[in-house]
Amino acid sequence: MKKWLKPVSPLMWVIGLVSVSLLSACATPNAGIEIQGEVWFKERIALPPEAVLTVQVKDVSLMDVPAVVIAEIERGDVTTPAPFQFLINRDQFEEGHTYHIGAKISLNGKLMFINAQAYKIDLDSSVPMSVLVQKVGH
Repeated sequence: MKKWLKPVSPLMWVIGLVSVSLLSACATPNAGIEIQGEVWFKERIALPPEAVLTVQVKDVSLMDVPAVVIAEIERGDVTTPAPFQFLINRDQFEEGHTYHIGAKISLNGKLMFINAQAYKIDLDSSVPMSVLVQKVGH
């Protein structure tokens, strides 16, 4: 015995198409990208409470010009490891560009620690980053 489906009215087709369009708009390509990790240093010292940690998301795509800072976090009371987290809209990142994390610790405007190597951001990864900052010689 065959079961026959009832024909769908044109109104139901329109309602279905509108529903699909609205649902696909919810999955926006502008979703947030989470970049997280920790900044640490090897020295076994306690930093003064006035020390300031600065962590930046930088666009380093262009040669021979300063990096463009996309986002920045500053905080005091620096311990090691010091966690950081950014939530940035995907539209802030341009296709084909290269992005890095930069970190430094300063005291009264003088640089104490800075990352000495590049820490490239993988926009498709949620793995936390581990950023080593090294003591600056004076």
